Amino acid sequence: MDIFMRVFDTLIILSFSILIAFITPFIMGVLRKRNYDIFIQLIPVFSIIWLSSFAISIAMGGLQELLFFRIVFWGSLIGLIILLLLTLAIRILWKEKYDAIIEWVLSLHPKNDRSFSLK
Repeated sequence: MDIFMRVFDTLIILSFSILIAFITPFIMGVLRKRNYDIFIQLIPVFSIIWLSSFAISIAMGGLQELLFFRIVFWGSLIGLIILLLLTLAIRILWKEKYDAIIEWVLSLHPKNDRSFSLK
């Protein structure tokens, strides 16, 4: 029975990871077409990861069941809080610093695709 549960847990983790990997580019592509910057594109991605990991962990017996979903839950919650702080507070208060951070993040990308304007 223990081997069955390990296989079942592994399949759930793989299906969760594959689902997030397929949904993320679609969401970011739609938001890129609407001319949103990279941080605003990541907010729905982190919120979907946070909500789905919470729902799966509750369905499987709470956050104490699998270490993977506990780590994903807290990591995506921290990432979501940082993104909300960055986009809401810093974007309004310090526009120049926000633009500099976006330019720095875009310079890290090897493709260096700038599909939005900072105006």
